[in-house]
Amino acid sequence: MIEHTIYKEFIDKISELSDGIYPIITDLDNDLSYVPDKTADFFGFEAGKHTCFFEQLSSCVNDVDLPEYKREIRYRLDGEKLDDIFYVRMGKHTKEYMMGFYSDIFTGDDGHRYHVLVLRNENTLPDIDPYTYLYCQSKFERDINGYIMENRSVAIIEVEIGHIDEFNILYGSNFNTAIQRELALKFIYMMDDSTATYYMNNCKFVFVIKEADRASAEAFYRKIVDTINSMYFFKCFKFEFDIYAACLILKDYDGDTSTVISKVEYTLDRAKELHSPDLLFFNDMVMFNGSSHIDIMKIIHQSVINSCDGFFVEFQPIVKACNGEIMGAEALVRWKKEPFGTVPPGLFIDWLEDTPAMYELGNYIMRTAISAACEFAKIKPGFFINVNASSEQLEKESFVKDTLAILKEYDFPPSQLWIEITERCRDLPISMIKKTVTAFREAGIHITMDDYGTGSSSSQMMLELPVEGVKIDMFFVKDILEEKKKQALVIGMVNFAHAADLRICIEGIENSDLESYLRQFGVTLFQGYHYSKPICQDELIKLLMKP
Repeated sequence: MIEHTIYKEFIDKISELSDGIYPIITDLDNDLSYVPDKTADFFGFEAGKHTCFFEQLSSCVNDVDLPEYKREIRYRLDGEKLDDIFYVRMGKHTKEYMMGFYSDIFTGDDGHRYHVLVLRNENTLPDIDPYTYLYCQSKFERDINGYIMENRSVAIIEVEIGHIDEFNILYGSNFNTAIQRELALKFIYMMDDSTATYYMNNCKFVFVIKEADRASAEAFYRKIVDTINSMYFFKCFKFEFDIYAACLILKDYDGDTSTVISKVEYTLDRAKELHSPDLLFFNDMVMFNGSSHIDIMKIIHQSVINSCDGFFVEFQPIVKACNGEIMGAEALVRWKKEPFGTVPPGLFIDWLEDTPAMYELGNYIMRTAISAACEFAKIKPGFFINVNASSEQLEKESFVKDTLAILKEYDFPPSQLWIEITERCRDLPISMIKKTVTAFREAGIHITMDDYGTGSSSSQMMLELPVEGVKIDMFFVKDILEEKKKQALVIGMVNFAHAADLRICIEGIENSDLESYLRQFGVTLFQGYHYSKPICQDELIKLLMKP
């Protein structure tokens, strides 16, 4: 009986989350619905189990909307259009509300098919994400603001599951949504009076633990990891999730809500860069060689203003896949200044990306790269140089003109310049990117898609932009010899690129075994530490001069 299952508890928990949310769960195999107290009270029914409940619910629907209600409900009970939301007017007593219908169907531990329906009163502020049934971001922001005002010692843990978008490629449309819903269900069971869980976006979850310290935050994070890892088997597939997490103890670092969120996001970005499975605390990240990251960022920003003082460019060779011959290189920016030493780009590029200073730094990188490429081409005719384009550059009309001016200044052929477009540019309107990219193409400059396959926007940009090449990210290469899923995914991406007549470069070649295995795919270029780490101009010249 449904009322004796954990699913009744699940629906009761959803019902308690927010005003304006009215859930119902139905055992489709027995046509038995469970209606919690709040839902029953709102619509004027008896709480508990019902048969043919959706026929009863139709009595609350506006007569004009009734045909649509019956049609859409049937679609959902049959398992169709589950991701589509529909709206009808429903009355309570003499007042009428616009209600949104959100559906999902899953198979329970008892083998029965269950239909979860959440009705949301669209006339109230939505606190619940309709797909995961967790608190949404707006609710999180309001709660954090309240904790700040109360000076509460609250631990904020943000967790991201990496590369989950690729599951759609492997297992079909909306597969990652199904995973996130299942995770959300498990997270709901973790909540009590001292904790709350929020869904942010793209498989990011935030957990808030009241009256917490570092030790309790770490203990709760271990529960989160155990919960995620319990999804090792899902829908008959095996998974190993990359989990990244950041934590901030609110009382230690107060400020306004947006500042707090920025600090957590900053720490999460660092965790991803480090590929760390551990919970990374903001206070552990604010120091770098004895100085705060914020202070360093101010110094780096000033360095850009001061003619990019302290910045330099290194070059990582790109080789012909068939024989390892160096054909070109990617330009990679670095920063070094005493007493800080060398600061890796992962610690400053993301921060500079959203500032006007990035355009000036981008022009410095372009000028330095083309100047060096001229010297490389004297030794290796036809040598090409790859330069990454930032979103700050792509959104400026002057980017194309400035690049062409640099090419003319150094008399470097446009056909030997490849500009890399990355997932970082996803927030720009695709029409804006397309305009800039088209202008480069018309000038004879080539465009390649960097980190292909690592983000939700890369496929769209690939289809809509006139790109000529792709770089397959090293994530897909790591452990590919042992992981058949990665093998299948790389084969699919390579086949697509071949069919689209795109130049293919695979990154992350770190040993001869990977080189030998990946050569079978017939790609054009390789890049990785097996051939060379990023090196200075003089060192690359020495490599090019080797017989």
